[in-house]
Amino acid sequence: MHSHAQSTRFGLKAGVNYSTMYIPSITRPDQILGLAAGGFAQVALSQDGFFLLQPELLYSAKGSETSFQGSTYQNRLHYLELPVLAKINADGFVFEAGPQLSYLLAARNENAAGTSTDLSGSNRLAVGAVAGVGYQLPMGLGLTLRYANDLSRISKEDHAIRCISYS
Repeated sequence: MHSHAQSTRFGLKAGVNYSTMYIPSITRPDQILGLAAGGFAQVALSQDGFFLLQPELLYSAKGSETSFQGSTYQNRLHYLELPVLAKINADGFVFEAGPQLSYLLAARNENAAGTSTDLSGSNRLAVGAVAGVGYQLPMGLGLTLRYANDLSRISKEDHAIRCISYS
C-alpha cells in the first residue's frame, strides 16, 4: 500500500446535479439537471490519510419539472451549500458522509400563469444529509457519485416539500 499524507489539501470541484423535489400531492416530479461547483479543503485526520474531513462551499442548482393537466411546471432553486463530510480513503476508493447546510439564494418557478422569483414563502435555510462513493487519484483528481437529501422543508406553507439530488 503506497500512500503519502498531507495535513491539508485545497481544491476545486465541478459537476452536475440530477435533482427533484419531493411533493406528496404530485406523484412523481421529473428530475432536472443543474450545475454544482465550488471549492473544498481536505484535512487528513490520520497519518496515512485513511480518515479525512472535507468541508466544502458549493453553488448548487436544483429543482424539478412536472406536467399536470396539459401544463408544465418547472421549479429551479439556486443554493449556496456547506457540506462537512467525514471521508474514508481506502487506496483511492472514497466513502463519504455528513451533514449539509444550504442557503437558498434564488428561485425561479415557471408555469402557465407566468414566472415567479418570489422567495417570501420559502425557507431560506435547509439542513440535509449527504453520502457518496468515488475514486480519488493520489494527485487529488477524483470522481464521486453523491446522494443528498434535504431534511428541512423548502416551503413555509407545505410541510413536505424537500429537495433530493444526485451528483
